[in-house]
Amino acid sequence: MPPRPAPAHRPATAPAPRAPLGAVLGVLAVLLTALTALPVLLAAPARAAAPAGDGEQHPLVLVGFSGVRWTDVSEEATLALAAMRSGAIGTVAVRSVFTAACPGDGWLALAAARRATDFAGTSAEHVNAACAPVAEVVDGVQPDFERYREIAAAGTFGAEPGLLGDALAEAGTRALAIGPGAGVALATSAGRVPAYVGTEEAPTPAAVGGYVRDALESGAEVVVVDAGVVRDPADLPGEEEAPAASRAEQVAAVDAVVGAVQEAVAASTGADGTTLFAASIGDAGKTPHLQFAAATGPQPGGGEYDGLLVSRSTRQVGIVQTTDLTPTVLALALGTDHDVAGLVGAPVTSTRAGTSLAERVEKVRDLDQAAQAVQPLVAPFFTVWGASQIVLYAVATLALRRAWGGARGRRRVLALLRTLAVLYGAVCASTFLANTIPWWRYGDSTVENLLAVSAAVGLYVAAITAVALLGPWRRHPLGPLGVVGAITAGVLAVDTATGSRLITSSLNGLQPVVAGRFYGLGNQQFALFATGALLFTIAVVDRLLLAGRRRAAAAVVAGLGLLAVYVDGVLGSDFGGPPAIVPAFGLFALLVAGVRVTWRRVLLLLAGTVLLLAAISLVDWMRPVDQQTHLGRFVQTLLDGGAWQVVERKLAQNLRILVGNWILSAVLALAAVFIAFVLVRPHVLGVPVLQRTYDRHPALRPGCVALLVLLGIGFAVNDSGAAVPAVGAMLAVPLLIATCTRTMESLEPDGHRAAEPSPAPR
Repeated sequence: MPPRPAPAHRPATAPAPRAPLGAVLGVLAVLLTALTALPVLLAAPARAAAPAGDGEQHPLVLVGFSGVRWTDVSEEATLALAAMRSGAIGTVAVRSVFTAACPGDGWLALAAARRATDFAGTSAEHVNAACAPVAEVVDGVQPDFERYREIAAAGTFGAEPGLLGDALAEAGTRALAIGPGAGVALATSAGRVPAYVGTEEAPTPAAVGGYVRDALESGAEVVVVDAGVVRDPADLPGEEEAPAASRAEQVAAVDAVVGAVQEAVAASTGADGTTLFAASIGDAGKTPHLQFAAATGPQPGGGEYDGLLVSRSTRQVGIVQTTDLTPTVLALALGTDHDVAGLVGAPVTSTRAGTSLAERVEKVRDLDQAAQAVQPLVAPFFTVWGASQIVLYAVATLALRRAWGGARGRRRVLALLRTLAVLYGAVCASTFLANTIPWWRYGDSTVENLLAVSAAVGLYVAAITAVALLGPWRRHPLGPLGVVGAITAGVLAVDTATGSRLITSSLNGLQPVVAGRFYGLGNQQFALFATGALLFTIAVVDRLLLAGRRRAAAAVVAGLGLLAVYVDGVLGSDFGGPPAIVPAFGLFALLVAGVRVTWRRVLLLLAGTVLLLAAISLVDWMRPVDQQTHLGRFVQTLLDGGAWQVVERKLAQNLRILVGNWILSAVLALAAVFIAFVLVRPHVLGVPVLQRTYDRHPALRPGCVALLVLLGIGFAVNDSGAAVPAVGAMLAVPLLIATCTRTMESLEPDGHRAAEPSPAPR
């Protein structure tokens, strides 16, 4: 049978010479698979070591205060707080309902085991509002407790102040509250505090210590002490008056109470079996920080506190949450951590026993320093990055349409544009890899931190760009696209498998002081991982289609899609990612296989997505509590009847972003319409290069359709989902520009094609 003639608009092409691209990309696929399987090996020992409660009860003295950070602690000025370093130390993410947590918010979080607040206004009103003082208990009743419960009931976090007090009362636990904040923490849901000592009875640190010693010697199992409040005069809300004492004097007052409690615990009978936990549970002003935490004595699950504090709710060594304190109290006082419904945190334990004091102190100070250094840089980074992307798009449009400097000059312009586009694509992975370098230690101001992180990011951008453009895949238009996509997805997969250390406090990552999540893949990380995985899949599948292996191509799409679901949904603990990944890769597989896409098949694909997600969630839910991720906990929330609150909160967050930022809304709407239109009409801008690229690479157009589905569904089903298409496009569009530019470079100066891959069999 004679060969089929080439289309009229272009001459027939010679078969592409065999290149190592397919083999190399195949090896990258195997490596990506192997890397994402690491957590099976790495997480298993950690899960086995996670304490589930030893069944023993231990007396607990919990000293709470607010506004104290590790930078406030020194052996010269705060001897008692510094002495707590003999046990396990860490930081507390105190984020509550609002950006900054007032002292009352911290005590209510302890009482409810969920985020709660004593402020009934809006976020905008809270910014300038003064933190209200916590009222003393009167005649055994916390006077504001009914109002606290009303505020919590109107919120979306499902908080029920009184949960801790009710649990201790039902178990018959002898508990004592010393100070107004402790009264809130131990109040029952009716607002009653069985045993309370106010500031009038204990006006001095020595008096507080005496009550603690007497309580322990009389058999009290839980003693909660309110050690005071530190408010930073330089960082107060507009409506709050500055305290008479300086910050250092306020910290010294807290330290004096902690010291008195330490002496009381040491002097009481059976001191060796008593746990002393000191934690700052609120911010000192309107700027959120990671706060002080330290513990000595027995820990939940057996053993002594030693090393660094950790919790299953954060899975970050050295970081715990305020909501972890309630399960800790119950685990020590009741000997269990799973018998009380409504807990979202987990008992605080310790790890890395034997770590030197210098290393532990450096770790906890580093955590807050990194969090503070990156916070003011995130918004400028996205502003500059987004604006520069628009400039790139404009430059690319002009460069692809015009021939500057003749044939030779045009080729130079195209080569420069291709390099620039790949460089832009490399920025995404580099924002995470930059955290391998402790850049936050090299500056004391925002400008210095910006220069330091820019240098770290630039170093990795140069390295990734060199790999993408100098490897054996450099001559293939889809080579850099696949390589940068694989590197981006691989970095996130490996980091997720090994503890999310690069993601935490990175420009494009999770922020501990925001406390949205501490591990796995958030919205931005999901967008980059899924987009990178899809781009890598497009590059691999294109080679198979050009070789006429359509079935193998469809199988590769399905396999890599399932791998992406596993990484994002299971390892990344992302509930909103799989509903976007499965339809996108499923549709891509159908298009690659040449199957006609009908409404019936689309509905079946969506139904399969729901079933797969349900199966993953149920399997996760059936695992032990200490091994569950967000997916399993969502199933439990559904069973507890709190699913609507989660959905409501996510919808409200998305709505606030869109309504509060009309520019972002307009840009997203225009971008979606533009991308969809270009996919249907590649000649819309009068630049035929996109159509030429589609003609030469049969996987590219269906891959772009799948990308649109991925980012569109990701936007719809995630809280703060507006970031998903924006961040995904910042990776995909520059690499697509590089691909189109390489297509233009492959044209001879006289307008004829150079040798190129043969089109896929029809």
